Amino acid sequence: MGVRILAAVRDLDPPAGGAEMSLATLLKGVVRNGPFIEDAPNYIPLEGESEGSGASGWSVKVFQSSKRGKVTDLTQGSELEREICNLPVEDLWSGLAWRLRNRRTGRNRLGFERQHLLKSNRAFAKWLAPFLAAEIQSADENGDVLLGITQLHWSAGASTAFANAGIPYLAFVRDELQFNHPRIYRDSLRGASAVCGAGQGLLKQIQGVFNIQYGAHVPLPVNYAERFGNADDVSRRRLAGVTARVERNDGAVPRIAIVGVTPEKGFEFYNKFLPHLQTSWPEVQVDVYGGGSYAEALGDFNNATWQGHAPVEDVFSNCDVHVLTVASTGSWGRVVNEAGLFGVPSVTIDIGSQSEAVGDGGVVVAKDGCLDDWVIAIKDAYENREVYGAKAKAHAGVVDHRRSIAMFRSAIRDVLQQ
Repeated sequence: MGVRILAAVRDLDPPAGGAEMSLATLLKGVVRNGPFIEDAPNYIPLEGESEGSGASGWSVKVFQSSKRGKVTDLTQGSELEREICNLPVEDLWSGLAWRLRNRRTGRNRLGFERQHLLKSNRAFAKWLAPFLAAEIQSADENGDVLLGITQLHWSAGASTAFANAGIPYLAFVRDELQFNHPRIYRDSLRGASAVCGAGQGLLKQIQGVFNIQYGAHVPLPVNYAERFGNADDVSRRRLAGVTARVERNDGAVPRIAIVGVTPEKGFEFYNKFLPHLQTSWPEVQVDVYGGGSYAEALGDFNNATWQGHAPVEDVFSNCDVHVLTVASTGSWGRVVNEAGLFGVPSVTIDIGSQSEAVGDGGVVVAKDGCLDDWVIAIKDAYENREVYGAKAKAHAGVVDHRRSIAMFRSAIRDVLQQ
């Protein structure tokens, strides 16, 4: 008996985002042989990169849109099979949701976004149905077991198609989408054999809103070696960044990095916090990284500079502290652990799984903390950055891709054994 995984999503490859990259890494991982989590070794980032033996790999077929571009290096040449649809990713309703968004908070108009999601999910379910019928026939002939996987915007349509076909499925919750539109996604989460989330904190948030059968902790996977080379490469990059700062007389200036800004990731908060920080701690300089109008807008503050897109290794080779906050949904901030790999501590908020991501490698601010609490936390992280940084580096292994894949493999096995 073989296991065949059917992943039905809007996007898989970048530039869609970290959630898509994470799922692609997990799917590529379970195609290959590897251990379940209880048999997995204690993985150390950048060391011993071979996956090793263990459970046999499973076949994976992806059903996705082609509207955001071609297959990228992330999945090019992998063993993932694909079926591509030409359904539009955006439409009139999503355009209105964006153009008429709340200018203060940056949030889309939920009513228009809801119309877009309803239309898109109906179309995706209709497109997917005949392919699932063909997969069922093939599985019956070959004695295979089918399992669906889905996440994000088109997950309601995928779940409908899986349920109608009698195929059990796992649904990932990655961000605030399901919380913003519970009526659209409630049935998809209730019908899932397992709802997967990165961190127990996020799973607790999910279970507080939705009635689910089972919550599975599947950490976000980061392939450190693929992204950053070996341990010596990381050390050299960090040293080069520190040295360059000293040479330009910037070494004594506290530098704070913010990576990625959206309405959910602190846009409204930073508009209040940055001027307060300038008054409370005028020496500090903030570098804002990432594309989009929200990140760019923060560059208008006197103590902040918008740096645009930059490689992660450049970001964390040129800062002292990393700051990440969220407005409501505590999905795991894997950039926290990427900072940790470079010995950079993080300051974050106690919502969902953020405190799990930081561990002892930084400072966590209470979700009802005031602006002064944030200043105190960042000062603490800066003044004790060597101690926090060492702990952050040790904690980075919590999202090592091999460990995450082993946990994903175990979650799939547990569902199949239900």
